[in-house]
Amino acid sequence: FQVSPVNENSVESGRPWWERYQPISYKLTTRSGNEEQLASMVRRCNNAGVRTYVDVVFNHMAADGGTYGTAGSTASPSSKSYPAVPYSSLDFNPTRAITNYNDANEVRNCELVGLRDLNQGNSYVQEKVSDFLNHLIDLGV
Repeated sequence: FQVSPVNENSVESGRPWWERYQPISYKLTTRSGNEEQLASMVRRCNNAGVRTYVDVVFNHMAADGGTYGTAGSTASPSSKSYPAVPYSSLDFNPTRAITNYNDANEVRNCELVGLRDLNQGNSYVQEKVSDFLNHLIDLGV
């Protein structure tokens, strides 16, 4: 079965569904539970022959306003600072909103509704994303 993103996300007013897609860090703590609870669920599912698929968000980080996370981490999206990863402004594409959704380059390299767009060509970003995914694999996902 598929679960929503399991990494720490910003806490938004009213707790809308989309806050889960506003990453603050790769800590495994959300309103659905923590790393220990996730590992237990995955283990029980695997034992029953049920595979777990995790929706992951590694193209961007939280937008302005997303300054406090579900695991207690803080961030400053306006300065592209996510110390719990840690990411800094050096790890992001230049701030530029998507204006033409028919332009593949814009869609890949610009910010969707202010979500801070990670530079996927940056080896440090690639390493952090890889570490996160490998950790999920280690948990049995």
